[in-house]
Amino acid sequence: MTYKLEKKIWTDDDFDQMGWHDCNIYKVRLTEDLELDIDYILQWNEPDLEGLPFTFWIAPATLVFKQVKDLTLEFSIGYEDAFEIEDIERDDQQLWTIITRHGDFQFTCEGFEQFIRQDPFFEFGQTISYQRRNEHSLERTTNQENLLRNREDVLAQRERELEHYENVKKRHLKRKELTELIKARENNEVDLKTYLIKKKEINDYIFSYDFFLKGTEFESWGV
Repeated sequence: MTYKLEKKIWTDDDFDQMGWHDCNIYKVRLTEDLELDIDYILQWNEPDLEGLPFTFWIAPATLVFKQVKDLTLEFSIGYEDAFEIEDIERDDQQLWTIITRHGDFQFTCEGFEQFIRQDPFFEFGQTISYQRRNEHSLERTTNQENLLRNREDVLAQRERELEHYENVKKRHLKRKELTELIKARENNEVDLKTYLIKKKEINDYIFSYDFFLKGTEFESWGV
């Protein structure tokens, strides 16, 4: 799976086609600029099967608001916590508001640049794990080195996740098949013996998928 980046540096000229909803902020620095280390969600992927959650293409990014003035902020958050962006708004007077679930930044500035530091990751949630993204950073770069990305244990973990996801889809289809079988029996479209045999077969499959998914992040997917 790959995602083709439209560009690696975005600016305020791209504002209308960008969105930061549910992007995590990990690190903030204020000098003459306001710099944020974020997981930028490039794309929300429709579920492979109806009823399953979205998946995402996400990249580590540095978002820089340039020459910030008149900054106000008020937060309620632990020092070590990441926090999520709800939205970023801009008015006609170049007043910017970064709305988060823990408080807001408000300021004027000369515009922004956002640097996509690494190639995007396909993720089952809305963040990239610390292990995969390789630390927090405010580098203004588009070719950040990440030696962990292709490390053997990281690749093995990704293979396990993809296998779990395939089992989620198979389980989801079996549950749908069971629902259709029960409906067919209620409508007298299948005889009792065939119904019982088929129901046991489907439930055995569902049990096996439940067993393999137990204790994983996918355990409740589609349930």
